[in-house]
Amino acid sequence: MNSNLLYAAALVALTVAVHAAGLAAVLQLFSSSRQAQLPTRFWPTTWLLVRATWFLLLIHLAAITVWALFFWWKECLPDAESAFYFSGVTYATIGYGDLVLRSLGGCSPRSRA
Repeated sequence: MNSNLLYAAALVALTVAVHAAGLAAVLQLFSSSRQAQLPTRFWPTTWLLVRATWFLLLIHLAAITVWALFFWWKECLPDAESAFYFSGVTYATIGYGDLVLRSLGGCSPRSRA
């Protein structure tokens, strides 16, 4: 049980670190761009927001990858595809329920297909 708490704490810390590093990189990228001031016209502002959203999506995908690799490493799911699917669905709080983990220690999924 203690090892499960350590794994959980490490995963949460790694997720926070991924988000912190990603947001710092995005802020650095946009603050050091040629345009020191934010655009005020519609299309330049829209393009800035689209680029920022793309970077934020990449940060979220990195966090999903961290969790998927953990589930795959601990053999909580049968293959990498299931691990990425489960991590993405769970991260997005959709939770279809078609793959369910029993526990972290030697866990095996129950399929409800």
